[in-house]
Amino acid sequence: MRYLTPGPVQIPKQVVEAFGRQPHFHKLEEFKEVFKEVTEKLSKVTTGDPIIIPGTGTLAVDAMVYNFIDPGDKVIALSYGEFSERLIESLECRGAEVFRLSVGVGKVPHPDVVEDFAKKVGSVAAIALVHNETGAGTCNRYLSKLRGVADSLGALLLIDSVSGIPAEPIDCVVDVIATSSQKAFIAPPGAAILYLNSKPRAKHTMPRSINLNKFLKSIKEWDTPYTPPINVIYALDASLSYILRIGLSNYHEMHKMKAEYLYSRISLKSIADEPFRSYTVAAFFTDKVDGIVNLLKSKGFVISRGVGEIKDRSIRIGVMGEVSLDDIKRVVEIVNDYVGK
Repeated sequence: MRYLTPGPVQIPKQVVEAFGRQPHFHKLEEFKEVFKEVTEKLSKVTTGDPIIIPGTGTLAVDAMVYNFIDPGDKVIALSYGEFSERLIESLECRGAEVFRLSVGVGKVPHPDVVEDFAKKVGSVAAIALVHNETGAGTCNRYLSKLRGVADSLGALLLIDSVSGIPAEPIDCVVDVIATSSQKAFIAPPGAAILYLNSKPRAKHTMPRSINLNKFLKSIKEWDTPYTPPINVIYALDASLSYILRIGLSNYHEMHKMKAEYLYSRISLKSIADEPFRSYTVAAFFTDKVDGIVNLLKSKGFVISRGVGEIKDRSIRIGVMGEVSLDDIKRVVEIVNDYVGK
């Protein structure tokens, strides 16, 4: 099977082999050396101090929310798909006063609209959003302008980039980025990754497992406050070497090229408006969801149904991981032949 999924993704052989190593005891210097190398490689991907904790993207988002938001804080949350709604759910569970801003699934509100909305709310603690909306194949490419909006309000900018970086770059300084190992970092699931450009500010209590101050203290000695996802860190060591050897700009262009081929050739309507089409997960409307998914699987290609309110009328095709242009071409050929009948 070839996995053209939103994640976990098709992992390169050398990453699978690295993942399969016998795990070191994490208090040994041998492991600390690997942990240090992986952390330093992560530092080259985007701005911020990287932290790795056991978990996946959902846990990374929860850790971001609980370490930077207190109950009662006013938060502007942008929504354009299912994972935006999950971010909002996390904020509401924390007790934040959430002000949802949505102009529709797959549609990204302009920064001017966000700023006007935030001014009406007043005393905003944070703007929270999904960088790359996995549920609707939508990428918010206004991040630099939203950084300016947040600064003008004295607010934090909190970003879920679970299916974004390093394939969809972030070129501005963000207070917190939440991501994970199993998507564009092309490693197995199990590592929640956060980038911090601000110190955790929440005063309210939280579980030990997501208290980032404990990780910030331990990492000074290349240690962790409790058992890390050891084998996923081995895999990240290999996958980051692969990504950085290609170069971050080239890595982005690789994904863009494959995604643009899909958008230009497949006989389906993309969910996202053209300027905001994701280059990691392409999502399309169709009334033949089951037929397309099952036919592709019978031909050796695994894609995903939609999620959330559009789950029964959309499909998602991932281009992350070891997916070739030939794979994309074959998927397009199969889908077009099917929907054309």
